[in-house]
Amino acid sequence: MVRFLGAGMTVAASGGVFRACGATVPGAAVAARALVEARLPQPTLARTRDPLLRALHAEGVAETPDGLLAVDPADGRVRDRSGSPHPRRFALGPHTDARGAGAFTRPRTNSPSFRQNDATARAVLAFLADPAR
Repeated sequence: MVRFLGAGMTVAASGGVFRACGATVPGAAVAARALVEARLPQPTLARTRDPLLRALHAEGVAETPDGLLAVDPADGRVRDRSGSPHPRRFALGPHTDARGAGAFTRPRTNSPSFRQNDATARAVLAFLADPAR
């Protein structure tokens, strides 16, 4: 069961129980023995702790002013700081500038995120099928 508590949520742990409430929904509160944090943190490529993304940033991949990894929207190829797409590096997901929907995507909807994933898969398969690469 999911209960939305609104903006300004606070959580306190005491006696093995989490108690959460929101500042914008008066009276909305919940107590539970388990807490699942389902928020995506603000992406910042330059300050990420992920070793792969840190190495890519050090090598010169492009970052947007918002801290997102810059990719070619046509097929998800990672861009360098000059704007050129890398021939064999691809990236998908919420921390790229070619993000799809901001919520969960429903199956059989042909959503933008599914179309982006399909385009990237086609580009990867075409790359792998070309023995010259």
